[in-house]
Amino acid sequence: LTMIKVHAKPAIEPHRKRGWELVLWTGAAFDHSTPFRAMLTDIATVLSKDAPTSVELPGYRATEDDVEGVLRFGDESIGIYYEHSLSYLSLMCESPKTLNRICDRLQPLVALA
Repeated sequence: LTMIKVHAKPAIEPHRKRGWELVLWTGAAFDHSTPFRAMLTDIATVLSKDAPTSVELPGYRATEDDVEGVLRFGDESIGIYYEHSLSYLSLMCESPKTLNRICDRLQPLVALA
C-alpha cells in the first residue's frame, strides 16, 4: 500500500447537493499523474478487512477528469468523485457514520504532506 499524502486533514462535511462527503485534497492541481485509481485500490484493500469492498470506475482515459464511480463497502454504495483540475478525491453517501468509519480505517494510509 502507498501512503496517501494530503494537503489538509480529511474532513467529513455536508455535500453541496445531498448527504455527506469525505474529501482528500491530494496532489497538485492539473497534475494528471496523481494516482487516484491506485489510491482507490489501496482504500478498497484497507476497507476489505472490515467488509467485502470493490471499486467500480469507467474505463481509463489519459486525459480523464471529473470521474465518477462507486465504492461498494459491505452493503453500502459510496459515491466516488475525483478530478485532476482541483486535485481531490471525494467519497459521498447519506450516512456520516459510514464515512466516519471509512475515515477511521484510512488513518494509517493518510498523512499530511
